Amino acid sequence: MLDNLIKAYGDGKIKVKVSKTHNAQENLEEESRLFLSVEAKTISNALFFWMNDECLVRGQVKSQKYGWYDEQLAQELGIPVYQRTTGGGVVYHDRGNLNWSIIFSTSGKVLPPEKIFSNGSRFVIKALKNLGFQAAFVAPNRIEIDGKKISGMAARSGISSLLVHGTLLIDSNLERLNMLCKPPVGYPPVANLSEWRDDISVDKIIENIIGVFQEEGFIVQPS
Repeated sequence: MLDNLIKAYGDGKIKVKVSKTHNAQENLEEESRLFLSVEAKTISNALFFWMNDECLVRGQVKSQKYGWYDEQLAQELGIPVYQRTTGGGVVYHDRGNLNWSIIFSTSGKVLPPEKIFSNGSRFVIKALKNLGFQAAFVAPNRIEIDGKKISGMAARSGISSLLVHGTLLIDSNLERLNMLCKPPVGYPPVANLSEWRDDISVDKIIENIIGVFQEEGFIVQPS
């Protein structure tokens, strides 16, 4: 697989980093640093895993198309709200939600959004299948199991780099999530991976995602 995409993925090396902080601002800043490093060709590709303390992370523009959040309730509950560099709606974060960011060197070819998200999520989907989950990509930008959303995605492109990032609900507080977040009309309900496997852990998921990259020929470089 990698041989066919070597021009896009540079030398096939991928720097892997697992964040040691749960501070959302620090994690968003680190993600941006990795993106700029790939854009500047300081590193070829990057894979970043991070989990935040309870907060909301919003896209750059408020839109009914993407959904929003209950601003008054968030303020009453003292939930901090951060802004990311990608588009889309509002995401609830806590320590039961694993965030994954994949940053690729690209050849500069423009891809349609659906292809960006399907290509970016395939590593995560394959890892979940290896763990026994019947996960599947659903356009435009989510991963589902049995008609329930377990991951939403957003993306950002540079001249020579592409960031695709997403959530992965493992054992998140869905009551708080559903109270705070207002999804677009017609979106499926959310669910935790623990609904299907109560023994699932963050470490198992990270290990399997990294393993998929190795299976596809990437040279993993721990940070």
